[in-house]
Amino acid sequence: MLYYLTFYATAAMLGLLWRYAFRQGDARPTLRFVVGAGIGALALWMWRSSEPTVPFSDFTAAYYPAGRLVLEDLPRLFQRCWDTPVCGFVNIPIVAFLFTPFSILTLRHAQWLFLGFSLTCLVLSLGLLWSIAERTRARRWAILSLFALNGPLIYSLKEGNLTHCALLLLVAGVVCLDRGCERSAGLWFALAAVIKLPLLLFGVYFFGTRRWQVVWGYGATVAALSCASLGYAGWASHADWYREVIQPFSKQGLTAFNVQSVEGLLLRLQDGAALYDWKVVPVSSDIKTIGRAATLLLLAVSAVLFLRHPGVRPRETMYVDLSMVLCLALIISPISWTHYYLLLLLPLSLYVGNRLPMPQAGPWPILVGLAILLASPPVIFPWAEGASVGVWQKLLLSHYLAGALLLWALLAAARWLVADVRRLHLVPSMGEESARRDNRRMHLAEPDDSYDQRAAG
Repeated sequence: MLYYLTFYATAAMLGLLWRYAFRQGDARPTLRFVVGAGIGALALWMWRSSEPTVPFSDFTAAYYPAGRLVLEDLPRLFQRCWDTPVCGFVNIPIVAFLFTPFSILTLRHAQWLFLGFSLTCLVLSLGLLWSIAERTRARRWAILSLFALNGPLIYSLKEGNLTHCALLLLVAGVVCLDRGCERSAGLWFALAAVIKLPLLLFGVYFFGTRRWQVVWGYGATVAALSCASLGYAGWASHADWYREVIQPFSKQGLTAFNVQSVEGLLLRLQDGAALYDWKVVPVSSDIKTIGRAATLLLLAVSAVLFLRHPGVRPRETMYVDLSMVLCLALIISPISWTHYYLLLLLPLSLYVGNRLPMPQAGPWPILVGLAILLASPPVIFPWAEGASVGVWQKLLLSHYLAGALLLWALLAAARWLVADVRRLHLVPSMGEESARRDNRRMHLAEPDDSYDQRAAG
């Protein structure tokens, strides 16, 4: 628990300093430097404290050998490194070609090169989010802080996983939608879904909302990659992938602390659940029923909200819809790893960038702040392996899931109210306020020729 207290206390202090620094105009660069140094120090502490104990474990065990096996020994591509379906390469064969250039190098050099590639993806994600956020220094610093102090993101980097690369693809898709490039947006969303299967839910959303240009780009990309994968690896390799990666979780699940899904939470609440073990366990019919009921409820509520009128600001409403779909994808997936929750940086960055139609006063900022705090701590196992853990402590382990549920609920409430923007009391962005002033000046400067027209008539 000391790790959580350290994180929250330091984050609260930095938050107060940040608020004071950016409320004083440009007169306090020293204070901003202190805030930046504090954020960097806290991020470094999070890296050292976070799981896994062995850096780049996913890259070493799965991605690095896959880059060579896809060329030299395809039947062994989905061979497990130990007795669990989550240890080893879990993507379709075509994805393994991404790691072929890394597999040419020594393992140590490949790890550092992949880290550099990962950091490049994060810089690009940050730049793209800045491009659609309100262009003020305070907003950009806030988005940067979200990235620097996000525990699931640090966990993904330290694991050597691909989730932060999927974040870049999602952000690119949102930017393309923002600029009207719908087919390109479909391509980026499809690439993200091929890397992380829960993101296939975006395809269902685009089809259900009849965004046909996006569906065209999405479907064409998925079809092209699937055909290329089948054409190279053959049906047998994909049957192995399904048997080793997908099928085990049709009737089984994981109780490990870093599985942050509804089903994972329910399995952990059972007596004797192993919290630091990644072997599959049977899922009872009761847990399956409760999990499916929760999934259907969330999907039904979301579908009703998506059918409501988008209001007078459809672009911001689109941001809300996409953010809700992302939250749903994380919540209802049978296996939702903790590093998947770094994808919440997309909706959270849209919020702090003043691009979500949520009120800027009242309880809303407090509740969004609570969601951020729940979804951001470093990924650690706070008890000794094999220690007896009570129900409340097990619930505490699922705080990332709680943060996603809270964020989804806030987005759902905003989507319900968005048709009546007057109730939201939105704070206009600087660009909108400037355009409003320009229109007012043009209206005042425009000569009134109505009298001349009447006289001529």
